[in-house]
Amino acid sequence: MSFYTPSDSTFTRHYREELEMVFSAIDCVLHREHVIYCSSELTTGLRLYEALEAHDLKTVAELRAAEGEPWVRSKILDVNTESAIQFAECVRSRFADRTIVITPAPFSAHNWNQQEYLHFWEELLRSRIKAVWFNQNWAFSNGCTFEFAVTQDARLPAFDHRGEALDRSAGARLIRDAIERLRAAGFDVKKLEENLGYLLGRANE
Repeated sequence: MSFYTPSDSTFTRHYREELEMVFSAIDCVLHREHVIYCSSELTTGLRLYEALEAHDLKTVAELRAAEGEPWVRSKILDVNTESAIQFAECVRSRFADRTIVITPAPFSAHNWNQQEYLHFWEELLRSRIKAVWFNQNWAFSNGCTFEFAVTQDARLPAFDHRGEALDRSAGARLIRDAIERLRAAGFDVKKLEENLGYLLGRANE
């Protein structure tokens, strides 16, 4: 039983105000501590592309039209979310102090677009994270490859799902391999190429 119940108030905020609100909540937990971030495929990635290939389709919009939004959510997003949470739990269990590990999977911000989500995670990575772990098949994900580029630009230690160090050149090679595989299958790889560009733009610094 709760003493208070949710109100029906309606709020109108700018994105920057919502951003500040979310970070203030995070800081209630972190207490100025820098923590570990786990990057996993969510809305894009190998699981999505394999589903598209199985249905002989090229875009998630086509998949939604063919199978319906509930199917896409249950077979792609929900499975990816559970995998991301399990990965974060696995990473956390490797540390005796049970350090805080952040996974983006459960987070949802009503009406945020993809660019706003990416800006939020980039700011989090640059300001509150001390190391980033990348789940298996991360190089097929638009979000993960962007986060890898940010990780390298911010000079944060990066690790693969086995806990082995993942440097810029190794990450770039994995992204190139993913791009080649997806392009050969006829998929749009513009976002992966864009994120690889972010990564390579800092390669000589």
